[in-house]
Amino acid sequence: MANSSPNDEVVRVVRSSGDKRDYQHLTLENQLKVLLVHCPDSQKAAASVAVNAGHFDDPEHTQGLAHFLEHMLFLGSQAFPEPSAFGHFLNLQGGQHNAWTGTEFTNYHFDCNANALPQALEFFSAMLKKPLLSESWIDKEISSIESEFRLKQNDELRRLYQVHKVTANPKHPFSQFSVGNLNTLRHDEHGTLKSKLQLFFNEHYVAQRMRLVIAGPQSIAKLKQLAHRYFADIKQQLTKKTSINAPLYRKEQKGVWIKVKPIKAAYRLILTLPLPSIDADYPHKTTSFIAHLLGYEGPGSLFSSLRSKGWVNSLSAGGGISGSNFKDFNINIQLTESGRHRVEQVVQWVFAYIRKIEADGIEDWRYKERRITTEMSFLYQEPTPVGELANQLAVNAFHYKPEDTLYGDYRMDGLNHSYAAKTLQQMTAENARITLIAPDVRTTDVAPIYHTEYSLNPISKKQFQLFLSTPDDFNCQLPKPNRFLNSRFKPLPLESGGSLPTRLEDSAQLQLWHLQDRDFRVPKGHIYLSLRLPAVTNSAFHFAIARLWSELMIDALNDDLYDAEVAGLHFNIYPTQNGITIHTTGLSAGQIPLMQHLIRRAVKTRFARRRWQDLKQSLLSNWHSAHQSQPLNKLFAELNQQLQSGLFRLSDLACELEKVSFRQFTIEVAKLFSPVHVTALAHGDWQKDDALELGQLIKNNLPDQRSAPNRRLPVKRVRDFCSQQLIVPAEHSDTAILLYFQGEDDTSTEQISFMLLQQLIHQPIFQALRTEQQLGYAAGSQYFPVQRLPGILFFLQSHEFDADKLYQAIHDVINVQLAELEDLTLKEWHHAKSVLNQQIKTIDRNLRVRSQRLWGAIQLADTGFNRQQELLSALEHCQLSDWLERIKLRLGDKSQALRLQTQTLTE
Repeated sequence: MANSSPNDEVVRVVRSSGDKRDYQHLTLENQLKVLLVHCPDSQKAAASVAVNAGHFDDPEHTQGLAHFLEHMLFLGSQAFPEPSAFGHFLNLQGGQHNAWTGTEFTNYHFDCNANALPQALEFFSAMLKKPLLSESWIDKEISSIESEFRLKQNDELRRLYQVHKVTANPKHPFSQFSVGNLNTLRHDEHGTLKSKLQLFFNEHYVAQRMRLVIAGPQSIAKLKQLAHRYFADIKQQLTKKTSINAPLYRKEQKGVWIKVKPIKAAYRLILTLPLPSIDADYPHKTTSFIAHLLGYEGPGSLFSSLRSKGWVNSLSAGGGISGSNFKDFNINIQLTESGRHRVEQVVQWVFAYIRKIEADGIEDWRYKERRITTEMSFLYQEPTPVGELANQLAVNAFHYKPEDTLYGDYRMDGLNHSYAAKTLQQMTAENARITLIAPDVRTTDVAPIYHTEYSLNPISKKQFQLFLSTPDDFNCQLPKPNRFLNSRFKPLPLESGGSLPTRLEDSAQLQLWHLQDRDFRVPKGHIYLSLRLPAVTNSAFHFAIARLWSELMIDALNDDLYDAEVAGLHFNIYPTQNGITIHTTGLSAGQIPLMQHLIRRAVKTRFARRRWQDLKQSLLSNWHSAHQSQPLNKLFAELNQQLQSGLFRLSDLACELEKVSFRQFTIEVAKLFSPVHVTALAHGDWQKDDALELGQLIKNNLPDQRSAPNRRLPVKRVRDFCSQQLIVPAEHSDTAILLYFQGEDDTSTEQISFMLLQQLIHQPIFQALRTEQQLGYAAGSQYFPVQRLPGILFFLQSHEFDADKLYQAIHDVINVQLAELEDLTLKEWHHAKSVLNQQIKTIDRNLRVRSQRLWGAIQLADTGFNRQQELLSALEHCQLSDWLERIKLRLGDKSQALRLQTQTLTE
């Protein structure tokens, strides 16, 4: 521990029992508040700075300026003028940097290998003190901002967000355009862009408006030295930031209907209930508690009642924008086709339920139950990677007391009855903004920038009267005591055993694996259950049946098991290339009985025709909307479908499901489960007898098990394709292209070769395509293995250039990189190998990641669980000359690449 100085803050940071990190708050001489985090087991270090300036601070004449400055800060500083210097350094050190701009905050962060932290902080602090703001790079980066804007121009959330802005108070900064584009970011009578950026930076990027977090395996004393060395000279400013006083909405903007026409077919209802800022109430989480009651999905709940009427498919509560002087409390509802025609009745039920909560729901025992589950989430949370941790804590430092930097998101000190009553009194139709999103709504206006069609009209007197009344058949109930709340909060005692899963049974019906984890000593675990069902992947028709069955099962189990979810027992059911997987996770006590319940229901549940129809339509709507996805997303989906057996295009699944009747569905589902073979893994704190109990209940509850062929679906080879160029239709006007190079085999040597290639070229590829040539906002390369067969892909999306231009650009950049790799020195080669070695050696950061890795190995029949050792051995023996020869063969002019590109449907 560092010696205390007058600026050290002796604060006991509240942390969970399994948290081995040390924390220290301090304030530097320039009044910059810093949190140091000693992470003894981390191989990486990280830093994050949150700045109390976001798009709310944009000048009205240059909207998007805060976002533009965020981009510019990474493009060189006076100390390091080369724009790619920081990114190149981090790439060599196994790290990366990123940033985001929000309403009132902007965040910058990076991670890297631990020993590179001092130099990384030198780069990082330099850009926060004296960014270069080069005029030549300003002109180039404007194109990137425009590309980002165009990339998301048809994004439904952004289109809805813009309607939200134009129907809010124009005097509130929320109403301003946040992203920026060529129209808003320009030179004008207010000055050049450089002068505007500099002015914004000078005003807001000062020590008092920043919070810094530095985290790594270094001691607190060493981290403290680094903080003083690199950040103590960030300039101070004594002026206080001006508070926002304008209300988010004017009086006439409440008590209104807002109707929005989406691009994709969607039927959603959002009830927005405006509230004052809730920041000061964080120790009580009053609105979070109310959201829990409103969004409850168990028996008798608002959701359960509306679903039983066939009006809604989903309901959530409590989300919505928030800031220093406002909070939108949203109730978000996905309507069924029937519910679309009963919108007023749905709203009536919502307000009736709010009144029921107001009358009977604010009780201490309910709050206490919620506090118990929240406390368990905090105490037994998975360890957070150091980069994510620094990023999260930098923002938390603005919102919470120093001791609550970690605990603030979970803290629930007691029910604030008066605050709850006051909050519920504001949740009325007179204050509400009711947004209906549907393709068939009548609209009168078009929002600027994203061109969203919408209308705004007051709620009528007749509707107000309806919303004040209670439906005749209103039968909603408040949550009852949760029977799933756990009493065991300690992990089970360790038995003797190794660090790898043990196969407890390997029969014609069941393969059962078990591992009691010796590292992550928490009362939690994961159970994976794979029902190997060959019929599922016979065709798109069978896969669509399996997907709908999975959705129906989750829906049917909701009433029974929602309380289990609240109590920390979670489950999922989904189809795979091998059949159907059931996965449970969370607190280990109660998970095996939960799995027993799931298996029993899986083989016995019969579905109601109306619910089947609702979920079928919901699934079809999602699949039909897929053609409106981002062009690059469509190419990634098509690539997966082209390379892997047992995967199907969403359009093909929709076509098959359209034709299925309820009777046919029932018949086909019965066929899916014969034959069946089960593979299971129990990983957590369970002992061997617990795993054997799991195996027995599987055999007892899955009758008529017969051996199913244990097939590993082959990866399709690019060299066998009839054509190496595929055209994918898209509605978006942007052009996207993807170039995929496939490995020759799935040996560890081949995998390491492609991993090293990505390690060495991904940063210069991004720099060339995105930063220097400004060909598109989405650009880069990615290591892309399919099962164990390695590959690498290069991608670009542009609103300006055609596919041939993009292809040539990628082709040229690849050739440049191959040529530069010829000049790689042995020192650079060994450094790249060292960085990759550290990445491969990185220990599983939490129980979830380890479970996923072990389950993936079992699915790929890697029952030795030794892939890490094989890769490290291949890396050690990889010689530069051999590697260069192999890479030239795989990516050179004589190689075979799969080229996928989009073509706009109107072309």
